[in-house]
Amino acid sequence: MRRLPGAFIVLLAAFAVVPAVFAQNSQRDISGVWRILPPGRTTARAQTVGAGAAAPTLGTNRPPMTAWGQAKWSQTKPSGRNSPLAFVFLPDQKDWNDPIFVCDPAGYPRTGAGNTLLRFVQLQDEVVQFFERDHFWRDFWTDARKVPGPGAKPRWYGYSVAHWDGDTLVVESSGFDDRTWLNMQGSIHSDEMRLVERYKVLDREHIELQMTMTDPKAYTAPWVGPTQMMERLPTSDGVAEGIWGKKPDGTPYPDIREDMCVYSDEHLFWVNDDPAGLGNNFGEALTGAVKK
Repeated sequence: MRRLPGAFIVLLAAFAVVPAVFAQNSQRDISGVWRILPPGRTTARAQTVGAGAAAPTLGTNRPPMTAWGQAKWSQTKPSGRNSPLAFVFLPDQKDWNDPIFVCDPAGYPRTGAGNTLLRFVQLQDEVVQFFERDHFWRDFWTDARKVPGPGAKPRWYGYSVAHWDGDTLVVESSGFDDRTWLNMQGSIHSDEMRLVERYKVLDREHIELQMTMTDPKAYTAPWVGPTQMMERLPTSDGVAEGIWGKKPDGTPYPDIREDMCVYSDEHLFWVNDDPAGLGNNFGEALTGAVKK
């Protein structure tokens, strides 16, 4: 029997491995525009892209707070949301102190609120997560680095590292600035908050997201969030239709809208327009457009 040359055997082995590697990489291809659905839903509640989107959420099963957490939570005055997660219900907008009303960064996971979409971009050493709201991004470093220690300067969106566990992208984050709220109801956190997100790829069009937060300074137990479905979209309907033309296959080029918090716009909304007619949230001392 003739013996095959060693180099030829190695080449055959390489070709045998290629399909498996290709399949794995294909399964891990999450680049593109995504919509997060509310917990328990598998389809959007509306046909339009933005109207069917939900925020990434830790849910309503919030653990008890520590004494430190209770004291910090007692200072929150959310925007008229009568909810068990809110410390107080204040219908008059002049009493609210939600930090996003003065265009402070929303932080994570709250930056995903407001019918916003997100976009993943996969690079060699990181996955980048872009949000329409604030048009901000998060770096998920996949180059084997570790999250910084407790001496790191806090960031609005923290520091994040990630790795693949089979078909799941696991993201670990810490170093969050404690001025942000976790939701519109005013749930707080400390600078010791650590967040683990698990993005399980179900198929090319769907991802299952689940988050768990630990913050021993603010809460007595981990806050385990529900699972949420994410669905891939060709583009955001917040981008003017046809502005980029179409790809050769007839599908639109992907893009997401720029949804910035601009202080002058916020000032107009809360002071001039005053849609609820319930007061001046910004106070008399702030400058800006002349009141009507």
